[in-house]
Amino acid sequence: MATSAVCSTTVLAQGVPVDTTTTTTTTAVPQVPTTVVKQKPKVLKGKDVKVVYKVTTTDPVVFITIDDGSTVTPSLARYLDRNKIPVTTFAVSVMLWKHREWFRDRKRMTFENHTWNHAHMTLVSAAQRKHEVCGASQVARNVAKESPMYFRPPGGSFNSKVIDTVAQCGMKYLVMWNVEADGGVVRMAGRGKLGPGDIILMHFLPSLERSLVHLMEQIKRNGLKPALLRDYLT
Repeated sequence: MATSAVCSTTVLAQGVPVDTTTTTTTTAVPQVPTTVVKQKPKVLKGKDVKVVYKVTTTDPVVFITIDDGSTVTPSLARYLDRNKIPVTTFAVSVMLWKHREWFRDRKRMTFENHTWNHAHMTLVSAAQRKHEVCGASQVARNVAKESPMYFRPPGGSFNSKVIDTVAQCGMKYLVMWNVEADGGVVRMAGRGKLGPGDIILMHFLPSLERSLVHLMEQIKRNGLKPALLRDYLT
């Protein structure tokens, strides 16, 4: 088998590169005839996408999800690593790429899709929606070497067209949340404590480390522990 590759990199908006490597393979004709059945990858449709606000589980776990990516620090990295906190990250592409070395060094993070540049998904054109979602998945693959499994719409704004776009870009889950924990305050509508399966929304703000300390105290006080969404939503 002889293989030749032509490599190039396209630089998109905000200086985020997308790998456009193409490979050409030449294979010798086999001596024995062989029939190869090629399976087409499954094409998802809007009806295949599940909208999730909370995970159905009796395990004593909650899910820390952190959006956007505007503020990351060495101190925050040390806190996350020292306490071995699993985090499902929904960083926008521009910030994920800008801080890619910081994110790559976190061993207990997964990298999901929160759009290319935090566009309001119900107000943009079909072409822009696809760019925001599929383009963000490509950047995540460039950073983490694997595709996002989940999409989170900026501001929690979505409709059937957004769901269709999520499907077109290969994700089966649109992940929302039922708890917020920013600025050192944990907000739970109509409840006094966290429960199994709660999805907690946080942001990469300057106050994130302080908020995490407060949140982790409450998680332990409620007899729970943090887990990764990928261990429960597949």
